[in-house]
Amino acid sequence: MKKYENMMEAFVEEELQVIKDSLGCCTCEQCLNDIAAYALNQLPPRYVVTSIGGAISKADTMRIQHLTDVRTALLQGAQIVKASPRH
Repeated sequence: MKKYENMMEAFVEEELQVIKDSLGCCTCEQCLNDIAAYALNQLPPRYVVTSIGGAISKADTMRIQHLTDVRTALLQGAQIVKASPRH
């Protein structure tokens, strides 16, 4: 049974939903998954085991720099996907 979770996945997915309409590229499921995968490969993982760890990690994402890093990785991913979509 898996007892850990990479909180970065949820952060990237949430932020992708917020900015997807402003990315200037296709937003089909395949393209969004490719953008998210690219971003996750650029960002450090944030593994947690407990709900307290998840809350602390979530609070840390409120920092402006963290949000900027996630958005930057998503925008870079969108540029790559736009140049060569796989759908």
